[in-house]
Amino acid sequence: MQLRCSYCQTMFALSREEMLAGLQHMSAENLNYYDAHCPKCRRANRVERKRMEMFFPKWKEAIKAMTKEATQAEKETGPAKPAPAEKKPASPKPAAKKPAKKNPASSKKATGGAKKK
Repeated sequence: MQLRCSYCQTMFALSREEMLAGLQHMSAENLNYYDAHCPKCRRANRVERKRMEMFFPKWKEAIKAMTKEATQAEKETGPAKPAPAEKKPASPKPAAKKPAKKNPASSKKATGGAKKK
């Protein structure tokens, strides 16, 4: 679905996956508009629910098919387990270094030796 940003006039597209996710979100939250964010200026552009349903007429069947595919893939590979976090042993902090002493004469040389009038 092609859209034009109402702020910067840039053309951008919504993919079928993004439209499907937006329609699912709108139906769950009972919303009438979807906020499509412009890739250039990052501002939200309002898209009506009716317009999205017009471009993706069988979106409810698509959601059912997607969840069915996801459950089949999960059965084949097994449930996804989060990887255990590796704990690193606490290492002692290194001793703080002493700040270097500055001579007043050397600081004038570093700044270009500005003379007073």
